[in-house]
Amino acid sequence: MRRSLVFALSLAGFSAACSADSMNSIQISADDVDQAAVISASDATAEDVSIIAASDMSMSGGAVASRTGGSLLLSRVPVASTPNYVWTFSNSCTYSAGRFTCPPITSGGLTLTRDYAFYDASQTPQSAYDASTTASANFHVSVTGVHTALTGADTVNRDRNLTVSGLAGAETSRTWNGTGTRNDHGSRQETDVTRSYQTNDNVTVSNVVVNLPRSSNPWPVSGSVTRQISGTASVTKLGVTKSFSVNRTVTITFNGTQQAAVTVNGNSYTLDLSTGVATKN
Repeated sequence: MRRSLVFALSLAGFSAACSADSMNSIQISADDVDQAAVISASDATAEDVSIIAASDMSMSGGAVASRTGGSLLLSRVPVASTPNYVWTFSNSCTYSAGRFTCPPITSGGLTLTRDYAFYDASQTPQSAYDASTTASANFHVSVTGVHTALTGADTVNRDRNLTVSGLAGAETSRTWNGTGTRNDHGSRQETDVTRSYQTNDNVTVSNVVVNLPRSSNPWPVSGSVTRQISGTASVTKLGVTKSFSVNRTVTITFNGTQQAAVTVNGNSYTLDLSTGVATKN
Protein backbone atom coordinates (compact mmCIF):
# COMPACT_ATOMS: atom_id res chain seq x y z
CA MET A 1 0.00 0.00 0.00
CA ARG A 2 2.78 2.43 0.89
CA ARG A 3 4.59 1.70 -2.37
CA SER A 4 1.40 2.26 -4.35
CA LEU A 5 0.84 5.57 -2.62
CA VAL A 6 4.40 6.69 -3.34
CA PHE A 7 3.99 5.66 -6.99
CA ALA A 8 0.70 7.55 -7.24
CA LEU A 9 2.26 10.65 -5.73
CA SER A 10 5.16 10.35 -8.16
CA LEU A 11 2.75 10.18 -11.08
CA ALA A 12 0.87 13.21 -9.77
CA GLY A 13 4.14 15.10 -9.48
CA PHE A 14 5.12 14.07 -13.01
CA SER A 15 1.70 15.16 -14.33
CA ALA A 16 1.98 18.51 -12.59
CA ALA A 17 5.47 19.01 -13.99
CA CYS A 18 4.25 18.20 -17.50
CA SER A 19 1.38 20.65 -17.06
CA ALA A 20 3.81 23.30 -15.88
CA ASP A 21 6.09 22.53 -18.84
CA SER A 22 3.12 22.92 -21.21
CA MET A 23 2.26 26.26 -19.67
CA ASN A 24 5.87 27.37 -19.90
CA SER A 25 6.13 26.14 -23.52
CA ILE A 26 4.16 29.18 -24.69
CA GLN A 27 6.26 32.28 -24.27
CA ILE A 28 4.62 35.36 -25.79
CA SER A 29 7.19 37.31 -27.74
CA ALA A 30 7.17 40.60 -29.64
CA ASP A 31 6.88 38.49 -32.79
CA ASP A 32 3.59 36.99 -31.54
CA VAL A 33 2.22 40.51 -31.03
CA ASP A 34 3.45 41.53 -34.49
CA GLN A 35 1.82 38.50 -36.11
CA ALA A 36 -1.51 39.18 -34.41
CA ALA A 37 -1.46 42.73 -35.77
CA VAL A 38 -0.47 41.57 -39.26
CA ILE A 39 -3.20 38.91 -39.37
CA SER A 40 -5.70 41.54 -38.27
CA ALA A 41 -4.53 44.04 -40.92
CA SER A 42 -3.91 41.83 -43.93
CA ASP A 43 -7.41 40.62 -44.83
CA ALA A 44 -8.87 44.12 -44.37
CA THR A 45 -6.20 45.67 -46.61
CA ALA A 46 -6.81 43.13 -49.38
CA GLU A 47 -10.48 44.05 -49.09
CA ASP A 48 -9.56 47.76 -49.32
CA VAL A 49 -7.85 47.08 -52.64
CA SER A 50 -10.88 45.16 -53.95
CA ILE A 51 -13.22 47.99 -52.93
CA ILE A 52 -11.03 50.62 -54.61
CA ALA A 53 -10.83 48.51 -57.79
CA ALA A 54 -14.57 47.92 -57.93
CA SER A 55 -15.28 51.60 -57.31
CA ASP A 56 -12.85 52.58 -60.07
CA MET A 57 -14.31 50.18 -62.58
CA SER A 58 -17.89 51.15 -61.74
CA MET A 59 -17.15 54.73 -62.81
CA SER A 60 -15.70 53.49 -66.08
CA GLY A 61 -18.54 51.23 -67.09
CA GLY A 62 -21.45 51.12 -64.64
CA ALA A 63 -21.52 47.39 -63.90
CA VAL A 64 -18.27 45.77 -62.86
CA ALA A 65 -17.35 42.50 -64.53
CA SER A 66 -15.62 39.53 -62.90
CA ARG A 67 -14.17 36.28 -64.14
CA THR A 68 -16.39 34.48 -61.60
CA GLY A 69 -19.62 36.39 -62.17
CA GLY A 70 -22.20 37.37 -59.54
CA SER A 71 -23.22 40.59 -57.84
CA LEU A 72 -20.65 40.88 -55.03
CA LEU A 73 -17.50 38.97 -54.26
CA LEU A 74 -15.11 40.45 -51.73
CA SER A 75 -13.52 37.19 -50.58
CA ARG A 76 -10.08 36.49 -52.01
CA VAL A 77 -9.40 33.02 -53.37
CA PRO A 78 -5.90 31.93 -54.50
CA VAL A 79 -6.82 30.63 -57.95
CA ALA A 80 -5.49 33.42 -60.17
CA SER A 81 -3.38 36.55 -60.11
CA THR A 82 -6.33 38.93 -60.46
CA PRO A 83 -8.56 40.14 -57.61
CA ASN A 84 -12.25 39.43 -57.31
CA TYR A 85 -14.41 42.54 -57.19
CA VAL A 86 -18.00 42.65 -58.32
CA TRP A 87 -20.86 45.03 -57.82
CA THR A 88 -22.80 47.71 -59.66
CA PHE A 89 -23.34 51.41 -59.02
CA SER A 90 -25.91 51.69 -61.79
CA ASN A 91 -29.71 51.50 -61.95
CA SER A 92 -30.36 50.23 -58.41
CA CYS A 93 -28.79 53.32 -56.76
CA THR A 94 -30.89 56.44 -56.18
CA TYR A 95 -29.72 60.06 -56.32
CA SER A 96 -30.82 62.62 -53.71
CA ALA A 97 -29.24 65.70 -52.12
CA GLY A 98 -26.00 65.28 -54.01
CA ARG A 99 -25.34 61.60 -53.28
CA PHE A 100 -26.25 58.20 -54.64
CA THR A 101 -27.48 55.61 -52.14
CA CYS A 102 -27.42 51.93 -53.06
CA PRO A 103 -29.29 48.98 -51.52
CA PRO A 104 -27.21 46.52 -49.49
CA ILE A 105 -25.62 43.56 -51.24
CA THR A 106 -25.08 40.27 -49.40
CA SER A 107 -22.85 37.48 -50.71
CA GLY A 108 -20.46 34.93 -49.27
CA GLY A 109 -21.30 35.84 -45.68
CA LEU A 110 -20.62 39.55 -46.17
CA THR A 111 -23.03 42.48 -46.48
CA LEU A 112 -21.85 45.63 -48.26
CA THR A 113 -23.60 49.00 -48.06
CA ARG A 114 -22.41 52.08 -49.94
CA ASP A 115 -23.23 55.60 -50.97
CA TYR A 116 -21.20 57.86 -53.22
CA ALA A 117 -21.01 61.28 -54.86
CA PHE A 118 -19.45 62.80 -57.99
CA TYR A 119 -18.00 66.34 -58.04
CA ASP A 120 -16.79 68.70 -60.74
CA ALA A 121 -13.65 70.83 -60.44
CA SER A 122 -15.45 73.37 -58.24
CA GLN A 123 -16.70 70.61 -55.86
CA THR A 124 -20.29 70.93 -57.11
CA PRO A 125 -22.16 67.60 -56.86
CA GLN A 126 -23.11 65.93 -60.15
CA SER A 127 -26.09 63.69 -60.78
CA ALA A 128 -24.05 61.39 -63.05
CA TYR A 129 -20.45 60.51 -63.75
CA ASP A 130 -19.02 62.44 -66.71
CA ALA A 131 -15.62 61.41 -68.02
CA SER A 132 -14.88 64.96 -69.14
CA THR A 133 -16.09 67.03 -66.19
CA THR A 134 -16.12 64.77 -63.11
CA ALA A 135 -12.98 65.73 -61.17
CA SER A 136 -13.39 63.61 -58.03
CA ALA A 137 -15.68 61.11 -56.33
CA ASN A 138 -16.32 60.15 -52.73
CA PHE A 139 -17.29 56.61 -51.70
CA HIS A 140 -18.61 55.61 -48.28
CA VAL A 141 -18.49 51.80 -47.99
CA SER A 142 -19.27 49.52 -45.04
CA VAL A 143 -18.75 45.76 -44.87
CA THR A 144 -20.09 43.47 -42.13
CA GLY A 145 -20.33 39.71 -41.71
CA VAL A 146 -18.07 36.68 -41.66
CA HIS A 147 -15.29 36.16 -44.20
CA THR A 148 -13.81 32.67 -44.46
CA ALA A 149 -10.05 32.81 -44.94
CA LEU A 150 -7.63 30.11 -46.08
CA THR A 151 -6.84 28.87 -42.55
CA GLY A 152 -9.53 30.51 -40.42
CA ALA A 153 -12.23 33.15 -40.46
CA ASP A 154 -12.84 36.82 -39.67
CA THR A 155 -15.98 38.40 -38.25
CA VAL A 156 -15.80 41.94 -39.57
CA ASN A 157 -17.31 45.39 -39.12
CA ARG A 158 -15.46 47.79 -41.43
CA ASP A 159 -16.21 51.33 -42.58
CA ARG A 160 -14.34 53.43 -45.19
CA ASN A 161 -14.67 56.98 -46.46
CA LEU A 162 -12.56 57.23 -49.62
CA THR A 163 -12.06 60.03 -52.13
CA VAL A 164 -10.55 59.55 -55.58
CA SER A 165 -9.14 62.50 -57.53
CA GLY A 166 -7.60 63.12 -60.94
CA LEU A 167 -10.68 61.97 -62.85
CA ALA A 168 -11.35 64.77 -65.34
CA GLY A 169 -10.30 64.42 -68.95
CA ALA A 170 -8.03 61.78 -70.49
CA GLU A 171 -6.86 59.86 -67.41
CA THR A 172 -3.89 57.59 -67.15
CA SER A 173 -4.04 57.23 -63.36
CA ARG A 174 -6.15 58.10 -60.31
CA THR A 175 -5.23 58.83 -56.68
CA TRP A 176 -7.13 57.59 -53.62
CA ASN A 177 -7.08 59.05 -50.10
CA GLY A 178 -9.30 58.50 -47.10
CA THR A 179 -9.91 57.12 -43.66
CA GLY A 180 -11.66 54.21 -42.04
CA THR A 181 -12.46 52.35 -38.83
CA ARG A 182 -12.68 48.67 -38.06
CA ASN A 183 -13.76 46.26 -35.31
CA ASP A 184 -12.84 42.67 -36.20
CA HIS A 185 -12.18 39.36 -34.54
CA GLY A 186 -10.94 36.11 -36.00
CA SER A 187 -8.40 33.29 -35.93
CA ARG A 188 -5.82 31.44 -38.02
CA GLN A 189 -4.71 27.82 -37.67
CA GLU A 190 -1.00 27.11 -38.17
CA THR A 191 0.67 23.68 -38.04
CA ASP A 192 0.61 23.41 -34.24
CA VAL A 193 -0.59 26.85 -33.12
CA THR A 194 -3.90 28.71 -33.28
CA ARG A 195 -3.67 32.50 -33.28
CA SER A 196 -6.74 34.59 -32.46
CA TYR A 197 -7.32 38.33 -32.34
CA GLN A 198 -9.96 40.90 -31.42
CA THR A 199 -8.92 44.36 -32.52
CA ASN A 200 -10.00 47.85 -33.43
CA ASP A 201 -8.12 50.11 -35.76
CA ASN A 202 -8.09 53.54 -37.35
CA VAL A 203 -7.13 53.46 -41.02
CA THR A 204 -5.45 56.09 -43.21
CA VAL A 205 -5.28 55.64 -46.98
CA SER A 206 -2.49 57.88 -48.30
CA ASN A 207 -1.97 58.74 -51.98
CA VAL A 208 -2.76 55.30 -53.33
CA VAL A 209 -2.19 55.60 -57.09
CA VAL A 210 -3.81 53.23 -59.60
CA ASN A 211 -3.17 53.12 -63.32
CA LEU A 212 -5.81 52.84 -66.05
CA PRO A 213 -7.38 50.85 -67.50
CA ARG A 214 -8.10 49.04 -64.25
CA SER A 215 -8.94 45.79 -66.03
CA SER A 216 -5.25 45.39 -66.91
CA ASN A 217 -3.86 47.26 -63.88
CA PRO A 218 -5.50 45.58 -60.86
CA TRP A 219 -2.89 46.49 -58.25
CA PRO A 220 -2.04 49.96 -56.84
CA VAL A 221 1.31 51.21 -58.12
CA SER A 222 2.24 53.34 -55.10
CA GLY A 223 0.93 54.81 -51.86
CA SER A 224 0.14 53.17 -48.55
CA VAL A 225 -2.47 52.10 -46.02
CA THR A 226 -1.60 52.66 -42.35
CA ARG A 227 -3.54 50.90 -39.59
CA GLN A 228 -3.31 51.88 -35.91
CA ILE A 229 -4.30 48.61 -34.27
CA SER A 230 -5.23 47.99 -30.64
CA GLY A 231 -6.94 45.13 -28.87
CA THR A 232 -6.21 41.64 -27.58
CA ALA A 233 -4.95 38.38 -29.05
CA SER A 234 -4.11 34.84 -27.95
CA VAL A 235 -1.91 31.89 -28.85
CA THR A 236 -3.11 28.31 -28.25
CA LYS A 237 -0.67 25.40 -28.27
CA LEU A 238 -0.89 21.90 -26.74
CA GLY A 239 -4.24 22.79 -25.23
CA VAL A 240 -2.85 25.84 -23.44
CA THR A 241 -3.93 29.41 -24.30
CA LYS A 242 -2.09 32.59 -23.46
CA SER A 243 -3.65 36.01 -24.08
CA PHE A 244 -1.92 39.34 -24.54
CA SER A 245 -2.49 42.95 -25.56
CA VAL A 246 -1.89 44.25 -29.08
CA ASN A 247 -0.90 47.84 -29.81
CA ARG A 248 0.84 48.19 -33.16
CA THR A 249 1.09 50.40 -36.24
CA VAL A 250 0.98 48.37 -39.46
CA THR A 251 1.89 50.02 -42.77
CA ILE A 252 1.20 48.41 -46.15
CA THR A 253 3.01 49.92 -49.14
CA PHE A 254 2.02 49.20 -52.76
CA ASN A 255 4.36 48.67 -55.71
CA GLY A 256 2.18 47.76 -58.69
CA THR A 257 2.30 44.01 -58.09
CA GLN A 258 0.13 41.48 -56.29
CA GLN A 259 2.68 41.46 -53.44
CA ALA A 260 2.60 44.47 -51.09
CA ALA A 261 5.20 45.29 -48.44
CA VAL A 262 4.09 45.20 -44.80
CA THR A 263 6.06 46.73 -41.93
CA VAL A 264 5.30 46.43 -38.22
CA ASN A 265 7.56 47.10 -35.26
CA GLY A 266 10.62 47.25 -37.53
CA ASN A 267 9.88 43.86 -39.13
CA SER A 268 8.79 43.14 -42.70
CA TYR A 269 6.16 40.86 -44.21
CA THR A 270 4.83 40.33 -47.73
CA LEU A 271 1.07 40.54 -48.27
CA ASP A 272 -0.59 38.69 -51.15
CA LEU A 273 -3.36 41.10 -52.13
CA SER A 274 -5.34 38.36 -53.86
CA THR A 275 -5.58 36.07 -50.82
CA GLY A 276 -5.15 38.47 -47.89
CA VAL A 277 -2.32 36.28 -46.49
CA ALA A 278 0.90 37.84 -45.21
CA THR A 279 4.19 35.95 -44.85
CA LYS A 280 7.11 37.06 -42.70
CA ASN A 281 10.26 37.85 -44.68
